[in-house]
Amino acid sequence: MRALVTLALALGGWSVACGVPEPGLATPTAPFVAALRPDNPSSTDLFRFAPGDLIEHHDSAGGAFRVHFTRAGVNAVPAVDGEPNGTPDFVEQVAAVYDQVLAFYRDTLGFRAPLGDEAISDNGGDGRFDVYLLDFAGMGDGAFRLDGCLTAAPQRCVGYMVQENDFAGYGYPSTLVANRVLGSHEFFHAVQAAYDVEQGGAMSEGTATWASEQFDPTLSDFEHAIGDFLAVPDRPLDRADDYGAALLFQFFAERFTPGFVRALWEGCEDGADGVADPYWLATLPARLAEVGTDVEATICSFAEWNLHTGSRADPTRFYAAGAGYPPVEVESMALPYRESARRVFYASTHYLSAPPGGRATVSAALVPPVGTTTPALRLGLTVERGTVVDPILWLADPYAGGETVSAADADRVILVLVSTALAGPSLLPGVCVGTPDEVRDCQAALAPPPSPPAAKPSGGCAAAGSAPWLVLLLLRRRRTRASVVPAEQQPALRRA
Repeated sequence: MRALVTLALALGGWSVACGVPEPGLATPTAPFVAALRPDNPSSTDLFRFAPGDLIEHHDSAGGAFRVHFTRAGVNAVPAVDGEPNGTPDFVEQVAAVYDQVLAFYRDTLGFRAPLGDEAISDNGGDGRFDVYLLDFAGMGDGAFRLDGCLTAAPQRCVGYMVQENDFAGYGYPSTLVANRVLGSHEFFHAVQAAYDVEQGGAMSEGTATWASEQFDPTLSDFEHAIGDFLAVPDRPLDRADDYGAALLFQFFAERFTPGFVRALWEGCEDGADGVADPYWLATLPARLAEVGTDVEATICSFAEWNLHTGSRADPTRFYAAGAGYPPVEVESMALPYRESARRVFYASTHYLSAPPGGRATVSAALVPPVGTTTPALRLGLTVERGTVVDPILWLADPYAGGETVSAADADRVILVLVSTALAGPSLLPGVCVGTPDEVRDCQAALAPPPSPPAAKPSGGCAAAGSAPWLVLLLLRRRRTRASVVPAEQQPALRRA
């Protein structure tokens, strides 16, 4: 069962509390809204303790977490105490899971621990990370609430967690699985808040889903999420399904190291790389340069890795667990193929395939709209025999139409169209696929060229260098801000 998660903020949900305290915490202002804690009698939040609840707490063995619970009423935790030691087993399980998650993220993956909440007046009693166990009645299973942010760094914030009190009727195989799914995903939002709380859903939910998979690959949340990404690969990377964007970060971890994802978060902190307010996608060129590559090569490589999912998986070259991933969506076409204007968004990929229909070779070309150039587009061809896919031939010049792949014994020809831009308006190139002669006829029909566009450097997609727009991108940050409803007015958000 995919986790059901409610978030305190429309920007993705954040929480904190078990790291080194920092001075200068202030009550957040718009777009961040503080919530009253669920044990506060004035709270009007949907998830809160009842006025008559007798609230107890249990501190985790590792010392970083305080779990708040009650034994009676609608918010009561399961009473089983197998030790017995006076503390319900469920409460001890929650505390132990959070200890394990913190140790993994901090000590194994090298992320910062969240900020401490000592400076918050209503902080659950001390600086520990507070987890409140409450009845969500099937409307979700966890939510973050924001407490405050640093006055000197207003996008680094602290908060607390509210969490389902028993998971009765949720369909998880056990409370341990439920707590590991919820704890590993949601606590990573607390880690993120130690860097920046305004990076958008793809970065926040995508890396949290990825982090949960790193913590425990036997959990199924990641595999459920990435299906939504692979079903619509033609959306921009930062506008893809928020949870499904975890696949991008899994690619980074396998193609480079898990430390690459940590470096992305470090580059998001205000002032990193000399940028006042960085946005994660705009910082990507600098992070890739640190590992000796660039955006164009990386996005093309990501497109090829995603083609090798499901039955096309090849763990020797691509995702180690790709056979267990849903297959990427590939559109059907018939050869010869002619399309006058295909809408291509920045940082996106289109896959089209067709039987070769007796053609010994197949070529392809793009046709730019008259009077325009599309330098950020790359075009690749490959063939599929059964479930085996040849390496993609990235055309040196996607507008020339001269290069071919052998299709004599192929079951299908696959076209891969990639935009390597990280920002900007959508493009509308024409697309031609067929024999070299069919492609030339298509080009002539779609756009008799006044003059040929400049050829791309030889060497294909992986060999191309950074384009001038990348420099401009670093100077101009894109950001779509979501409106934020005060936490006490928010309904539970449900992950399907």
